[in-house]
Amino acid sequence: MKVFLITYFSLFSLFSFAQFEDENEDKTVFGGTNVIAKNAAGQVGIKSKEGKEIVPFVYTKIIENNLGLFVFKVNKSNGYERSYSLGYYNKQFKQILPCQYNSLLALDDGYIIASQNSDKKFGLIDTIGRIIIPFEYDEMAAPSEGLFLTKLGGKYGFINKKNNTIIDHKLAYASPFSEGLAAASKSKLIGFINRKGDFEIKERFTSADDFAYGYAQVFFYNQTSVVNPSGEILFPFIFKSIHSVGNSQFVFEASENLRNTLTSTLPQLKIAQKPEELAQYDSLITTMDSEIDSEILEEKFMGVLNSIGQLVGGNEFKQVIHIHSEGTEQLYAVQKKSDDENADSNYNFALMDGNGRILSEYRFFEVKPEEKIVVEETENGFVNYRVSPSGKLTKID
Repeated sequence: MKVFLITYFSLFSLFSFAQFEDENEDKTVFGGTNVIAKNAAGQVGIKSKEGKEIVPFVYTKIIENNLGLFVFKVNKSNGYERSYSLGYYNKQFKQILPCQYNSLLALDDGYIIASQNSDKKFGLIDTIGRIIIPFEYDEMAAPSEGLFLTKLGGKYGFINKKNNTIIDHKLAYASPFSEGLAAASKSKLIGFINRKGDFEIKERFTSADDFAYGYAQVFFYNQTSVVNPSGEILFPFIFKSIHSVGNSQFVFEASENLRNTLTSTLPQLKIAQKPEELAQYDSLITTMDSEIDSEILEEKFMGVLNSIGQLVGGNEFKQVIHIHSEGTEQLYAVQKKSDDENADSNYNFALMDGNGRILSEYRFFEVKPEEKIVVEETENGFVNYRVSPSGKLTKID
């Protein structure tokens, strides 16, 4: 997730409603026979299969989650935008929290991060309504590596579940911990702190992603590279995006004009250590310009690099999707750049392993990386396959 020097929690209010997918009317809840339903007035509640009212029909929306049910009511408003108040029922359909909350976020360990309507302060509640962390924080994120990122008095810090302050609220910006480090700032630039609050990687980037697979994507404005936990920048800042996918391999997107020269160019470039050193790359970087009525599109150049700047699989791809990183096995779906407008590789994907070997024909119409599924379009319709780290396909009926 790319993060700039903006408030991380500006997105948190979306959790109050947009975190959930729409539920269908008459959807069963908790795997039983009770269903979410709507009455003639358009209000939502829950009824049994016999039609008995289980949860009153007074809500705008009801969402099932791992802890129970979140219920929504529309607040009165003079404008066109709707806002909601939220409440909570447990799995026994007992109301635990009335609709007096601005946002609720169900955690995997049986707790709820909540924000009160009255003052918008955040705290932590359990599933019987007990306050675990008082409602005193301006912002609060889901725990990562055992710590909650919170904002207090205009500054960010970290607390544990007992509300003990682990890192003082002295940071101008921070993101949750990942792999023992958290992007943070006390000034205008971002570095990475450890769990003591000390900067392991000094503040020198304009934005940064979380660490994953041992590396983090870092930014000097719109130009990117990756950094390791020691603060070593691996590549020049000439990429549009680049992120680690395991086994010291990186999926990148770069300007089309680097397609034929990337591997020869990388060793010759000095790696910028400060934003003002970016000018050395100006002749290599092109950008996409857009206007209201027209857009100048640039052909995508995507690929896979290893940690010493070698291209894995070559420079012929316009799209690369990472599917697996398991043990020493890597698996990608790749779409090839071709001058032949009718070539299958223009719109279909093939499978490629971590050594750059193409394992299949360009036959897959769609790739669903989170589900480890590839989709083939045939004369008889679409066929879904589960794909293993080695590229083995299992048809899904």
